This record gives sequence, C-alpha cells and structure tokens, in this order.
Amino acid sequence: MNNRAMRAVSSDLPAPPAGGAGAADPRSLLVDSAISHAEKLRRVLQLEEWINGTPDTPMFEATRRSWQAQRERLLGELHIGN
Repeated sequence: MNNRAMRAVSSDLPAPPAGGAGAADPRSLLVDSAISHAEKLRRVLQLEEWINGTPDTPMFEATRRSWQAQRERLLGELHIGN
C-alpha cells in the first residue's frame, strides 16, 4: 500500500482514547480476568475428570500425581480450597 493510501485509511480511524498510550479500559481488564478465571476452572474440572477416570495402577501413578499437582496449583491461583 502506498503512502497516499495509508494516509487515507488512517484518517478514517477514530482517535485513540484519552488517558495516554497503554491506558486500559477497566471493563476490558475485568473481562480478561473473568475469561482467565473461567479457563482455569475449566482446566480444574478437566483434570478432576482425568484423575477420577484413570485406573489406580502403578502405570498411571506419575501421571495422576502430575495432574493432581496441576489441579492444586490452579485451585491455589483461584483461591479455592479443598
């Protein structure tokens, strides 16, 4: 795209929001936080399904411990206890 075309396109763009560069909309931060929280909850539920659905055999012991550690870490990040 040439310079003339770029100027034409950029002149149609709205002005950046007041508050300076990098200022984030609090609603956007709230939405991002809610999405992150929901993704962590989904992962906790997925791990619980895997932990409960895996046979209690020595072959799966290390995998189950890994899943349980991940689950505990996520619960800690979510401030949810057992």
